[in-house]
Amino acid sequence: MTIGFGWIKPTPTEFALLVLAGFFGGIGQILHTASLRFAPVSVIAPFEYITLIWASLFGYVVFGEVPAQAVIIGAIIVISAGLFIIWRERQLGIAERRARDAAHD
Repeated sequence: MTIGFGWIKPTPTEFALLVLAGFFGGIGQILHTASLRFAPVSVIAPFEYITLIWASLFGYVVFGEVPAQAVIIGAIIVISAGLFIIWRERQLGIAERRARDAAHD
């Protein structure tokens, strides 16, 4: 509980927005998890990185918050590492398919 740290009771509008954020966040998580059944992670992973962009835009538009240089550098590192892993896994999959095809010939 945050009562001891300056908690302020939300207005009915704020409370409704919090409930909606929780509801839609939960639905989004369920849909994301379900998407993993229907497509490889390498197809779905780029959508995770788009959330960084949306969060930054949302923070800027709603709160006027400009991401700090360290946040931008961190995002670049995380996205680069993820893209490298996707590329590497794709290369390994191609090599494995070639080896399997060569074994069948």
